[in-house]
Amino acid sequence: MIVGSARCGTTSLFYYLKQHPDIGLPEKKEPKFFSSLGIEFPHRGPGDNTVDEGVIKDRAEYEKLFQGLGDRKKIGDASSDYLYYHHHTAQMIRDTTGDIPIIIILRNPVERAYSAYNNLRRDQREKLSFREALAAEDNRLAENWDWMWAYKSGGLYAAQVETFQNIFSRVKIVLFENLIHDAQSEVKDILDFLGVDPSVPINTEKRYSHSGNSNSVILRWFMQRGNPLAFSVRKALLTVFPRSFLESLAGRVLYKETMGETELAYLRAYFRDDIKKLERLIKQDLSSWMGTV
Repeated sequence: MIVGSARCGTTSLFYYLKQHPDIGLPEKKEPKFFSSLGIEFPHRGPGDNTVDEGVIKDRAEYEKLFQGLGDRKKIGDASSDYLYYHHHTAQMIRDTTGDIPIIIILRNPVERAYSAYNNLRRDQREKLSFREALAAEDNRLAENWDWMWAYKSGGLYAAQVETFQNIFSRVKIVLFENLIHDAQSEVKDILDFLGVDPSVPINTEKRYSHSGNSNSVILRWFMQRGNPLAFSVRKALLTVFPRSFLESLAGRVLYKETMGETELAYLRAYFRDDIKKLERLIKQDLSSWMGTV
């Protein structure tokens, strides 16, 4: 299982691992089966209904995703909210699948928060400024908005990681920054962790799931999740063009604004104690997360 977190490179890793002949991953990323069993539907944030419709809630339907993959040495699922909903997903995964290898990708939580914000801005769902959105988070989650709106609490990794470490014996922590700077080495290390041949060549040049804004009125219309017609056209495009092509296009036309100094200082202070606890859990130096973005 690649259990998360969102905006940390899980999509890129998913497509990298799919290239390996001994690894079987379904065509559908983010089935969210195990998280769906412990949360309330529908979610009530703007465009959340378009996310909910893709969730697999039936076990038989979930198992169908893996048909034809049984001859692979490893089969897997990549759902980035399993980490956030750790209180019920971790034990449920263990009870259902046994003590399987768990992969967790973590990113500087300040960066992750801003990336999640820009992702929702890209989809024309987030209308508030970043500062306003941070202040609105608790009320939004109390009203049952999807977890992607959890800009702050989504990056409180320590308890999330600790739960999986307590329930599974093989938990691989990958830092997003390392995956970006040296994807080849990180992927080989992950392949070795999974017990498959790490010498198989994997193309890690492409990056997936870009976030940001666009100056193009037409592109902004296509990106809307709250507009049924625009969202239908968007889904249709994915059946015509390879995702790699659309991701490459998005990487060229989307831009991100710089985070404000006030928000930056606030989030660094917000996450500081949790980062220190996480350092002890994963035994890695995360001091850069507290000083640079």
